[in-house]
Order: sequence, then C-alpha cells, then structure tokens
Amino acid sequence: MQNMEFNAKKGDFSKLGAVKGKTWANFCMVCRKEADCKVLLYKRNQPDNPKEIAVPKEFSKGNLRAVQIEGLNLSEYDYNFWIDGKVVLDPYARRIVGREVWADIKRDKNSLLRCRMEESFFSWKGDLEIEIPRSKMTLYKLHVRGFTKGLSEGTPDRGTFRALMKKLPYLQAMGVTSVELMPVYEFEELIFQETEELPNYPKWKSKKRDKIRKRKEDPQPKINYWGYGKGMYFAPKASYAAGGSPDLELKRCILQMHKRGLECILEMDFPNTISNAQILAVLRFWVSEYHVDGFHLQGDAIPLQLLIEDPYLGRTKFFYKYVSEMEVPDVEKAYPRIFLDTDEFLYPCRKLASGIDGNVWELADQMKKQNEKLGYINYISDHNGFTLRDLFTYENKHNEANGEHNADGMMWNYSINCGVEGETSSRNVRKLRDRRMKNAAAMLFLAQGVPMLMAGDEDCNTQKGNNNAYCQDNPIGWKDWNLSRQAKDFQKYIRQMIAFRKDHAILRMDKPMYLADQLSCGCPDLSYHGEDAWITPKSSNWRAVGLFYCGKYADEPEDVYIGFNFSDFPKKLAVPKQGERKSWYLFMDTAVKTAFLTEPEELEETWYTLEAQSVCILIGKQKVEKHESVAAFKNDSKP
Repeated sequence: MQNMEFNAKKGDFSKLGAVKGKTWANFCMVCRKEADCKVLLYKRNQPDNPKEIAVPKEFSKGNLRAVQIEGLNLSEYDYNFWIDGKVVLDPYARRIVGREVWADIKRDKNSLLRCRMEESFFSWKGDLEIEIPRSKMTLYKLHVRGFTKGLSEGTPDRGTFRALMKKLPYLQAMGVTSVELMPVYEFEELIFQETEELPNYPKWKSKKRDKIRKRKEDPQPKINYWGYGKGMYFAPKASYAAGGSPDLELKRCILQMHKRGLECILEMDFPNTISNAQILAVLRFWVSEYHVDGFHLQGDAIPLQLLIEDPYLGRTKFFYKYVSEMEVPDVEKAYPRIFLDTDEFLYPCRKLASGIDGNVWELADQMKKQNEKLGYINYISDHNGFTLRDLFTYENKHNEANGEHNADGMMWNYSINCGVEGETSSRNVRKLRDRRMKNAAAMLFLAQGVPMLMAGDEDCNTQKGNNNAYCQDNPIGWKDWNLSRQAKDFQKYIRQMIAFRKDHAILRMDKPMYLADQLSCGCPDLSYHGEDAWITPKSSNWRAVGLFYCGKYADEPEDVYIGFNFSDFPKKLAVPKQGERKSWYLFMDTAVKTAFLTEPEELEETWYTLEAQSVCILIGKQKVEKHESVAAFKNDSKP
C-alpha cells in the first residue's frame, strides 16, 4: 500500500518495537487483529502534524501487527502507535522524547510524548566481567538524582549519570562492591491528582456583580521522586542525563563501575499488568545492551522460575522478596546468585537497637542466617522508612510535607528519640544516638548475609523525620554532602566496619553455621556465651549474648567474638579460654569514643564487661607484646 511518499508492506514479526534500516523502518506491536491500527510519524522539527500510516489487519500474525515502511529514514522522525483511537507509546522504545527536563511543571499531563529510535554506537572496550562472589558483596543502594543533587550548587551535572560516575571513587574507597540503582528507566515523575466532586455539592457560579471572585487554582502535581510504577523499561531516563544521550551516559557510568570492580544492580518495578514475556525481554535487554550484573525485582507476579532457568541470564543476580530455597536448583550452589530481599532482618535489629522490646535469640538467628543456594540481603534502613540517623532521632514520623496530613508512611518504625524529638544541642543525647547508630551498623556488617547500606546512612543523613519521602525532590530526599564532624567520624566507623568484615571470612561464610564441632578441632563453628562460657542465658530478657566464631572453619588464624548488650546495665560476658599461645584482644567497642581501637588491647580476665547499650568485637589471636590494660584505655577514651 502507498501513503504519500512512503510505501508500506507486511513487516517482520521477529522483534517488537522499531527496527531501522538505511531506507526503511520496521514496526511491530502487540495489537489484536480486530483493532484499528496506525503508525504516527512526527517530523522532528514539526511534531504537531504527524503522518499517519495505516497498518491493515492483513499485516497480522497472532496478536502482533507488523509493517515495514519503505522510503523512511527514522533518524528524521519520531513515532507513536495509534490503536482504536488512542495514541500509544511503544513499550519497546529505546528513547522517550518529551521528558528531558526533570519534573517540568510546564509540561501538563496531556503533553505529547514520542518514541525515538536510537542506535548510538558505544564501545565496551576494556569492560570486565564482574562476578563478585556472594561472600564478598557489600551493597550500596542509591537514587541517581538524589545521590548527587545535594552537592554544592556550583558542582556541574548534579543529579545525573555523569555526576554519579564522578562519585564512584567515593564508593570504591568505602569498600562497596555492588551498587544498586533505584529506577533509571523512563517513568512519569509528575503525579497529577484527580479531583472528584461530590454529586449534590452546589457549584460556584460567578456573576459580574460579585465582589468576591472564585480563585483559580491550578492543581500542582506531586513528584514521583522514587520512580516506582509502570515505566518505559527499554529507555533510560532522559532527565538523568547531563547531555542529550542518556543511553551513552548510563553506559559510560556502568563501564566505569566495572573498571573499578563495582557491580551494577538495577531496581525494576513490574506491576501485574506487565507480561512475563516482556519482563524476560526487558531483563535480557539490560544485560545485553548495558552489561548490567543483576536486578532487584519489585512486583507481586515476577516469573522468577522462568528468569532463573533462562540460560542467557544464567550469571545474572536476582534479588526478590518472594523466593524460597525450594525454588532454587541445586546447580546454583556453584555460583549463588539468587537472594531473598525482605525486611525480616530489619525489625529484630531495630527493636534491640532502640530498646523497644526485642529478643537476643531472634537477633542471633538473623546473624547466622545463611544458605548454600539462597543468599540474604540484610538492611537496617531502606528508601522506604526512617534513615539510620532518624531511627534514633525521631519517635514519630513527620510526613506533613507530603501533603497527606501525616497519614502516610509506616506507623511501626521501632524508633526512639533518646529523650528529645528531633535535632538537639544536648551533648548527652547526641552521644546516646551515636552509640545506637553504631550498634545498628555493627549488627548489619557482622551478620552472615549480604549487608545493604542505604545512601547517606554512612554519614548521618536525615530526612527530618519523614519516613515516606516518595515525593520529596529536595534536601529531605537528597544525600547531604556537607558533613559535620559527627558525620565524618561515623563515616570512618562504617569504613572500618566494612574493612573488618572483608578481613574476616568467618563472618561471611557460604555455608550455614551448624553450632557443632564439624572439624573435630575441639570447637564448634559458632557458639553462644553468657555470664559463663559455653552456658547461654535461659531468659531472652537478659538482653546480652556473646557470639564466638571459630576461625578454623574459614581457614583463618584468628577467632572472632562479638558481644551484644542491649540492656540498660553493664553485663559481664564470659570468653572461652584460648590456647597457651593465643589470647583475646579488644578490637572494637561502641562504648569507646573512637569505637575501633588504634591498637588491639589484650584482655587480662576471662570475661569482658560490656557497657549498657553497646557492642564489642574481640579477636582471638597469637599473643603480642603486652600494652596498657583495656580498662585504662576505656576510661581514658570515653567521651
């Protein structure tokens, strides 16, 4: 068939979306045979008058419709589909035109978006196959815009892929191995509220004699800052690009991640309306075109079994909240890549860290949680909820800025304000908060699962008590880079904790602990201790316990003893005797001002007195030259 200067014929059904040739373009879309269908072509400098190319029913195969248009150079046109009177964006489009400016209020909800076929050449020369073993992973989750938007205003390219790329050395220096990005595909960032009128409500009718005029109100949209919801999954977000090529910028960023030994994990939110076939196609696309290393899958109907069995995705990591050990084949033991990502670690830790209820045995179970086939993602805070700092600064949520009368957000946060709601100049309150933050971080990085740190938690980031900052594209939702002295000290503590975890493989084993002497070496892999060695307290209300990891099970010369005391009083924790040539050394205590000691101090007794609300690390190793006592060091170092 002919249409003005174009010729159209039945197209190729093998690839959905648009495929560009030198003098032709092929369009394939999901469209039932009974529907009316057209391709709309927009001249790039004249987008208001699209050319319409009818796609007859004869150009069908199953529920697909395909047309090849001769004489068309797609580099001169954008396009959309028209199905039964409705303009439809191509869900397989590589670029969406019309959202280049982030949250552009001038663009109303009826503004026309268009699809663009982009085939920008990118060289992956120098790219590395990043396959970080589960036992070596440290995960850092961030929002591309929010991570760098809080930099000083003179910083170029804030809030973009390019700015993120410049901050990769920061993540590398911290000890991060895997970077999880909240949605970076194209999504609608403007949330327009639908106004509803009551059926019998009297309406205002303006008259010329009226002295009072009805005020014209243009409803201001909210910002879908996080980016969740249905998106255009094949197109990187245009407003996250500093220049005009979001695909190239994101690829450069991922390439630099790989060169620095960092994995790239993408968060993908798939509502139930997205088909299994499209989900599979989306994930294959990002692995193929963007060399992505894994996905955090959001949605209640993810075809996980299909994804696990797909050979092309056979080395891709998947994080998901609905997965059991039974779903993971035994062959995955060779390279564990399937992870349970839930908040089951969060609540036991928060309860104890805040002093609100809590059970040390529930914590102990979470600390040793491991599986040969299935990994676990642990976190104390996520994008949804209080930041780590706010957990110990606010007892109640403060979401008034969201415009929902503080009715949104989680009610049960297990947070504590340490005596003052919000910020305070009280030194004692700040000291209490700092110790509780350090206790929470210690639980996270000393547990067997993969630790996930939310961006900003490493340096005391606050959202001013907002525990649902989904619409806060402002300093509330951005990472604060203007660090106080406390923030710098806490960041140093986080780096030390990550380094300690890295140096002790016994804290990140691939196999679960059995609390038994499997090596017949006279010591179990993991044991629990109370006031007496090898004897655990019967009551969970005792709120203190010592965890002894035997280094031999990781072929390490050092043993690790972790002491927890979440009571309001000092507790004596017994430590098992070491051999004649070994002794216990204090390595870290959150009751000490610096937490990590400059030099480990040898214990002189067979117990260690742990202050209230504190965590300690003891190292069992070969004896070294004796220094001043631990007690003297603690007394001199307390704030």
